[in-house]
Amino acid sequence: MKTIIIILFLYCVGFSAQNLESKNPKHSLIETGVFMSFSNLKVKDHIGFYGGYWYRYTADETDTHLELGTNFGYSKSLYDFNYGKNGELFPIRSKEFIWSFGARMVKEFDLKNNKIEWITELSMKNLFFDEGDIPQDEPRKTMDQDDQTIYIDTHTASLSSLKIGQGVRFWKNNIGFGVQASYIPYRLWYRETIPKGVNSFSFEMSFNIKF
Repeated sequence: MKTIIIILFLYCVGFSAQNLESKNPKHSLIETGVFMSFSNLKVKDHIGFYGGYWYRYTADETDTHLELGTNFGYSKSLYDFNYGKNGELFPIRSKEFIWSFGARMVKEFDLKNNKIEWITELSMKNLFFDEGDIPQDEPRKTMDQDDQTIYIDTHTASLSSLKIGQGVRFWKNNIGFGVQASYIPYRLWYRETIPKGVNSFSFEMSFNIKF
């Protein structure tokens, strides 16, 4: 439900942003980079890799524009914690699989022939992990002889939270380099499910191409 609300919010923001479009064309941005997240529940830390696509709207009269997009990330970092459900604790030990989608407000500044952008990001970040023995809310569906529907069970669970970030990007023509720091409060919606210490900070470095 929380994810649906966020998607509807982003749709409304994107629809409103279309009114800012004038003569200038819209732009696309491909983003790849590395990240490191910091959490007390990680027993191994590794640098991760991510990539994604962002849609850039035309800047308004204050040199500010909106970006909507998504990133996927993976690292060999290892989470080890107990997941609470139905009054029981279930051990979770999993690598780091990330999917995030959201919005960025970007303020542009000119510096000689280059451009600097200050980024404020608000997105939904999802941490996926092997569900182990966590019980399902609904019984698993299987295909009957008379049922041609195919059910795919990935045997994964996830934690979703807001990602609040601040960063800066440096552009030379259509090639950019960026750094960003973010806070992800996973316990915002999972206080009874996950232990203290799962909230995390992350640091990201990105290489960007706009077209």
